Amino acid sequence: MSRHHGIAPDGSPVALYSRLPALGEPELIHDAIPAGAEILELGAGAGRITHGLLALGHPVVAVDESAEMLELIHGADTVQADIATLSLGRRFPAVVLASNFINDSEQARRRAFLRTCARHVTATGQVLLQGFPRDWEPSFEWSEHGDVRLRLRSASRNDSLVDGVMEYVVDGEPYVHAFRSKLLSDEELDDDLRSVGLIRRRRLDERGSWIEAVPTGK
Repeated sequence: MSRHHGIAPDGSPVALYSRLPALGEPELIHDAIPAGAEILELGAGAGRITHGLLALGHPVVAVDESAEMLELIHGADTVQADIATLSLGRRFPAVVLASNFINDSEQARRRAFLRTCARHVTATGQVLLQGFPRDWEPSFEWSEHGDVRLRLRSASRNDSLVDGVMEYVVDGEPYVHAFRSKLLSDEELDDDLRSVGLIRRRRLDERGSWIEAVPTGK
């Protein structure tokens, strides 16, 4: 087991996230942006996606609230900060916001995250966003991701709000992580994007989990 046993501010166990592998995200991002483009990765965690992006030739500035998570990232510039209020005073050709931040149950926080994206992307740059797939339905089956077994242990849905508990097992040690998320319609996401000066340009995968947004007027 990793020596990292802390809990990130959002409740994520560091030991767990240090072991979760990437699931094709670095390649998807790499294929969507220019070769060698510098990336601002918001909510980088323990580098699950970061390290793949570095290996594909992209300089990365990795941002996370958890100092303990960031200690596990090697080869990128790291910044410990709250994504919602981040202001680095510079812009990037590519900004990545993965891990369903755009499905935050609170509209104000969703828009704060997107405002940070807009604040840090160049006028001709790209914002890549990952959220729940458009056809999401709860599945309670176990799956294996590298060294980690995981499943959705419970979920209840009230209109577009989902309250759930994820269950993970690493080296025989169980972890649980409760979450509340909002399943956004395309119209709701477009409204959120428009409110911060971004516009959806395309989907990046078949299920619509990943989209590209660009500054309005590009």
